[in-house]
Amino acid sequence: MKYHVLLIILIVATYFYPQIAESTGGPCQALEAKVVDEIRTEDTNAGLIAGLVSGVSNGELGKQLAEREYPGWPIALACVRGYYTMDPRDIR
Repeated sequence: MKYHVLLIILIVATYFYPQIAESTGGPCQALEAKVVDEIRTEDTNAGLIAGLVSGVSNGELGKQLAEREYPGWPIALACVRGYYTMDPRDIR
């Protein structure tokens, strides 16, 4: 029984960590924030544009990236998986 509780805690923590780490309201916004931060560190001009887009998209960019990378997955789970597995340098 205690292993079931531990497993549930681990799953919940895995789901909510991106939102807490990126200070966002959802997993797709967290994915988007991670991508934008990575782009900003590599190219300031592209980072400025990406920052403006992410400021008005409210997670839509993250949703599009997750849908493209993981078709058939529920969007929230695809965004969480993308946060952990997607390399922002391969997106371009």
